[in-house]
Amino acid sequence: MKVLAIYGSPRKEGNTARMMDAALSAFPDSAEIQRVFLGQLDLSGCGPCRECKTTGNCVVNDDMQKVFEQMLWAEIIIFGSPSQFSDVSVDIKKLMERTWWMKGQLKNKIGGYVVTGRRYMESTLNTLHAFMLRHRMILGGSGALGFTFTEMGNLDNDPLALRDAKNTGKRLMELYGFIYSK
Repeated sequence: MKVLAIYGSPRKEGNTARMMDAALSAFPDSAEIQRVFLGQLDLSGCGPCRECKTTGNCVVNDDMQKVFEQMLWAEIIIFGSPSQFSDVSVDIKKLMERTWWMKGQLKNKIGGYVVTGRRYMESTLNTLHAFMLRHRMILGGSGALGFTFTEMGNLDNDPLALRDAKNTGKRLMELYGFIYSK
């Protein structure tokens, strides 16, 4: 079982990371888990070059090239993002835009997510769903939401967040079993 956890928050030990870690705790010790902290990488957004249309891959030479390799390696991809101004974080958005060249290459990979935010997370969920569906990934359930920020504080004030994150990991594992056990 090859799992890629993509942390889209700039806070390596923040609420989103806590939820991601809870989701990953559901996987067995035998699972190969790779973690990517986008906030620590040098990433460019997608620009107007359109070179991927002729070369078949993204030609921007930055840390995203390694992330592409990890996405192709993975069987399960879990995204973690804070909801920022009602959408995914800027680093998750950069990643999404830069995968345009990967059309068809993420097909049938199992995808899941954890999201943290204050409110108004629907657009964040829609963006994550659309990304996975456009890449023909298998959407692994409803994900997990953690209500945080300002008056809510951290995840300690949302008793369902970490439980739901762990259940998201369990659901992704369950789907893996359906698909890969024969």
